[in-house]
Amino acid sequence: MTPRGRTGPRADRTDARGDILSSARELFSARGFRGTTMRAVAEGAGVDVALVPYYFGNKEGLFAATLELPVDPRAKLDAAFAEGVDGAGVRIARAVVGVFDDETVGPTMIGLVRSAMTDGTAHEAVRDFLVNVIVEGYAIHLDGPDARERAALAAAQIIGLAVARYVLRIEPLASMSVDEVVAYVGPALQRCLDGP
Repeated sequence: MTPRGRTGPRADRTDARGDILSSARELFSARGFRGTTMRAVAEGAGVDVALVPYYFGNKEGLFAATLELPVDPRAKLDAAFAEGVDGAGVRIARAVVGVFDDETVGPTMIGLVRSAMTDGTAHEAVRDFLVNVIVEGYAIHLDGPDARERAALAAAQIIGLAVARYVLRIEPLASMSVDEVVAYVGPALQRCLDGP
C-alpha cells in the first residue's frame, strides 16, 4: 500500500496504473458508472486513493481510459466482413459472444453496456463509441442508401443480446452455449445487414 499522503507513483515500481485500470474495469462492470467510486477502485487496486486522480484526473477520465478496450472492435468487424456480407451475421454473432464470454475482455464490455443504461455521463461516452465505432464499422461494409439504417439495426441486435445475456442474465439465453446463441442471433443480424 502506498504511504498516506503520497500522490506520485508507488515506490515499489509495480504497475499502479494498470492495477487501477483492472480494478476500474471490474467495478464498472459490476456496479456501473454511478455505483463505482474512486475510493473503491483504489482499494481494489491496492493503492492510495490519491493515485487514481494522479493518473486519470477524475472518474470520467478513468472511465474513458477503460474504454481503451483490450480488443479492437473495428478489427473484429472487418474480420467478420472479410468474406463479404453473406454469412457476416453469423460471424459477427460468434465474435460478439466470444468477446463477452472472454474472462479478460468480457467484464469491460459488460461494464460499457451496464454504464450506458444507468449513467448519463457514461451514456454519452458509450453512445459515441457505438455510433462512431460499431455502427460506422458495419456501415462501411454495406452497400445502398440505407446502409447506416441497416448498420444501426444490426447494432441494436447486438446491444439487445448483450443486455439480455450479460447484464440482465435472462434465462435460458444466459445459459445457452455459444453455438446456440449464434444459431438464433446470426440470422437475425443477417436480415438487418441484408435489408428488406
